[in-house]
Amino acid sequence: MLPSIQSQRALRPSEQLQIVLSKLNQLHEACTNQKAFVARQITEWKEKIEARKQKIKSDFKSLQVFLCLEEQGHLWRLEEEEEDLLSRMRDSEARLKHKSDELQSHILELEAKCQSSSQKLLQDVKDIVTRNWGKRLETLEDFPMEIHTTCNVSELYLDVKKMLRRYQVSVTLDPDTAHPSLNLSEDGRQVTLGGCQKDLDFSPRRFSAYPCVLGFGGFSSGRHYFEVDVGEGTAWDLGVCLDSVQRGADMKQEPEFGFWTIRLHKGQDYLALTSPPTPLPLCEKPLVVGVFLDWETGFVSFYNMTTGSHIFTFQNASFFKTLQPFFRVYQHSPLFLPPLEQW
Repeated sequence: MLPSIQSQRALRPSEQLQIVLSKLNQLHEACTNQKAFVARQITEWKEKIEARKQKIKSDFKSLQVFLCLEEQGHLWRLEEEEEDLLSRMRDSEARLKHKSDELQSHILELEAKCQSSSQKLLQDVKDIVTRNWGKRLETLEDFPMEIHTTCNVSELYLDVKKMLRRYQVSVTLDPDTAHPSLNLSEDGRQVTLGGCQKDLDFSPRRFSAYPCVLGFGGFSSGRHYFEVDVGEGTAWDLGVCLDSVQRGADMKQEPEFGFWTIRLHKGQDYLALTSPPTPLPLCEKPLVVGVFLDWETGFVSFYNMTTGSHIFTFQNASFFKTLQPFFRVYQHSPLFLPPLEQW
């Protein structure tokens, strides 16, 4: 606090200035200290961010190295198995070639003798017929044609599952969108195709031509993941769609019309519903399908959560509106949406 006016009058001008100057120096020192404190905070924050960046890069680098090493190891074991059986097959092939050449030589020899004079033929015939021409070929080895090298990805599977479930959301079915032939459970987690259509109130959000239903809520940003238990069903469609898609007979399940989905057809044909559809040669039947959405990058990925393997990814899509979980249901193929697991 600066001196009062009366006290200032009792002091010489130089003294008054010194008092003001001292106060200003104190304020300047305090300001300098605060500026230094903020500068240290900025430096500390930048260091923390840089450390976190390096940690993220290191973690993903380690994962990439791990995946690369795992891949190389499995490929090496597969190549070893391939070479082992090929070596045995080639040995057998070489022995058969040698035997074939030997037999061909005997054939040519006998054919030449057949052209000899009768007297010469009589001289050789005893030796010819007593030879062991009928010696049987060695028994051909029964080569196993089953590949024994397997890729055990159980640990990796758990990592993939854990990473995906960081973005997992709880999805339940929206009855106002369900086709009248669909039956939804009370908790909104299971849907089956019923025998007859129900008399439901009209809703512009309801699918009217095909047995489809949407999940509650919507995704308009960020990353989201949900799982669908398809069980032993023989047919299903699932994925995401824009909340503005057509829901009548003119509905087309293609990305151009706002659908990013995959399909199981007749129990064995898996398709990504691109235009035209893309066949998906899956080695193992998924019992649970994981759907991962990255709204900003335009990615929709599908995973076989039974094995932890990737199924298909729609890339570089333009999501200009809200997306919703989409399900199309077929006869004798119920779909179940499991609740969030505690992990």
